[in-house]
Amino acid sequence: MASREEETLKKEEETGIAPNGEDDEEHDSKERVLQRYFLQEWKLVKSLLDDIVSNGGVSDPSSVGKIRSIMDKYQEQGQLLEPYLESMVSPLMFIIRSKTIELGIDSDDILHIIKPICIIIYSLATVSGYKTVIKFFPHKVSDLELAVSLLEKCHNTASVTSLRQESTGEMEAKCVMLLWLSILVLVPFDISSVDTSIVNSSGSTGEDELAPLVLRIIGFSKDYLSNAGPMRTMAGLVLSKLLTRPDMPKALSSFIEWTHEVLLSTTDDVVSHFQLIGAVEALAAIFKAGSRKVLVDVVPTIWNDVSVLIKSGSSSRSPLLHKYLVKLTQRMGLTCLPLAVYQLGAMWLVLLNVCFLVVNYIYLEGRTSSLDDNISSSASNKNNQLNYVVIPDNHESEENSNCPEDEDMDVPEIVEEVIEVLLSGLKDTDTVVRWSAAKGIGRVTSRLTSGLSEEVLSSVMELFAPGEGDGSWHGGCLAMAELARRGLLLPSNLPKVVPVVVKALHYDVRRGPHSVGSHVRDAAAYVCWAFGRAYHHADMRNVLEQLAPHLLCVACYDREVNCRRAAAAAFQENVGRQGNYPHGIDIVNTADYFSLSSRTNSYIHVSICIAKYEGYLHPFVDQLLYSKICHWDRSLRELAAEALSALVSYNAAYFADFVLEKLIPFTLSSDLCTRHGATLAAGELVLALHQCGYDLPCGRPLFWL
Repeated sequence: MASREEETLKKEEETGIAPNGEDDEEHDSKERVLQRYFLQEWKLVKSLLDDIVSNGGVSDPSSVGKIRSIMDKYQEQGQLLEPYLESMVSPLMFIIRSKTIELGIDSDDILHIIKPICIIIYSLATVSGYKTVIKFFPHKVSDLELAVSLLEKCHNTASVTSLRQESTGEMEAKCVMLLWLSILVLVPFDISSVDTSIVNSSGSTGEDELAPLVLRIIGFSKDYLSNAGPMRTMAGLVLSKLLTRPDMPKALSSFIEWTHEVLLSTTDDVVSHFQLIGAVEALAAIFKAGSRKVLVDVVPTIWNDVSVLIKSGSSSRSPLLHKYLVKLTQRMGLTCLPLAVYQLGAMWLVLLNVCFLVVNYIYLEGRTSSLDDNISSSASNKNNQLNYVVIPDNHESEENSNCPEDEDMDVPEIVEEVIEVLLSGLKDTDTVVRWSAAKGIGRVTSRLTSGLSEEVLSSVMELFAPGEGDGSWHGGCLAMAELARRGLLLPSNLPKVVPVVVKALHYDVRRGPHSVGSHVRDAAAYVCWAFGRAYHHADMRNVLEQLAPHLLCVACYDREVNCRRAAAAAFQENVGRQGNYPHGIDIVNTADYFSLSSRTNSYIHVSICIAKYEGYLHPFVDQLLYSKICHWDRSLRELAAEALSALVSYNAAYFADFVLEKLIPFTLSSDLCTRHGATLAAGELVLALHQCGYDLPCGRPLFWL
């Protein structure tokens, strides 16, 4: 443990990160500054932890609050804790284990010792994630009964309600014990062989009977599935690890019967509602952890219940329940499909990656003399392969449609129903449901044949119909991004997809005194980001030329900061991965994360710097002229007028002859916002033209007012 910390500190010294904070913070990156402050606070945390370890427990309750308050500061920078997690978690878990063995599980003092320690461990799990923290939990076979007994004692203790700032540690202790059990139930032995209650009773369990230890774990977990706190998720995690063991078919069948009763229950109270959510969440976790061989037989039973529940009022009233139902649906669909189907999209991605690996191998082998020849030959071979696979002619298309792959692929009827549920989930009113459905579409489509995946794409494209709402457009963009990111959206489909993405980048629908569409624009930027990661530069050259002006218009002129940053990130990803793009690096350096944080700076400075490059002035003017000067937000109209005048210096004649001619009629618009913005813009343009020394023709009927 100590050696790992020393290595971390040594690396920090080599990279110039000084713990004393003497470096100039103004010129350092955000991560370096946060790391420097964390190193300063780590000294305090380390001293407090050393006191706890030396005393065998928490002697000063205030130390727990200090550690927790420090850890909570870094919830968005959990990676800073990872080098120190082992030195924090392992000693604390050792205290819990050793004190329980020393005092005995029946001692009344054991909970007073472990609760403050569990508060610290739970804080670490909250910041760094439970998957990272449980790596350092003890996992001896003998610890299984110990953890179950501790959980039983916590479970049977009367609950004391308190404020979060004055936590008594009951909730944290239960969560830590459940996390500990989630790795202990994976012991590579029959659990009945480590159950001392069987040995002490001088008997044995029958073939159809479960070990008492297993029954206790399942009983506690079922109780916690009705909880509204984090214990529900962790209980589902324990059940998913336990019930998917090869020696637990009876326990799995029994749990499926119990969930059948819960899913069909008509009781409408709070406890039953959370129990319903917990049961669905546990089933989703089981289908994530279990193998296809174990779960494929129980899919029809569960699907009958889920298909009824997903159409019920309970699902429509609870976004959380609907989200878990969509998760469960997609995982049941994956269970019904074979694991490896090399469809057209996946084959295209494989060929692309193989080409890159060949080029990298040639470079690493040091064959620099013939590198250019090898790269060109590899690229030509790859293009030939891509042309054959991705853009077949009619004859090849007919052959592909009759290939053994399509004939041998037997898609169960339930998969069609699963895809229908996922497509309807893309239009749901809640973002979490749409996001889960989009990921499900990507995962299920990756196991379908090329013909079926094209049908899925066509269904997704229908979500962008003119009559669809903002939720449908948002879900469609998320699904499109998932398909592109996984290599399932072939380059031959880009001509019909890109125009839709461009429309989504500018999606803004007026509703009363405001508008909706920021989430659609953000998702459209995600689609563009996925394009940059998935395609070869030869396929993206024309696409990037179409998308770049629109991405930069959103990056400079969008009202919402998250949309501006998302569009800039998508442009940066494409520039970085697609090779040489004219002035790409200069634009990326200008429109960075921090410069776009201010709307005024984006309009007045960033856009002016980008407009000097060829191909961006006219799209910027059109964006301001047709979208921003008529915006419902007054401050945005004022900024748009000022930004429009700032562009005059690049082409005064264009603004005098074209822009003013388009702008003047808008000053007589019946819409008050348009009239106000056009009047402001006309005044700013005339002033800017005068300052540039451009003389407007005399006698020209510019002003009709």
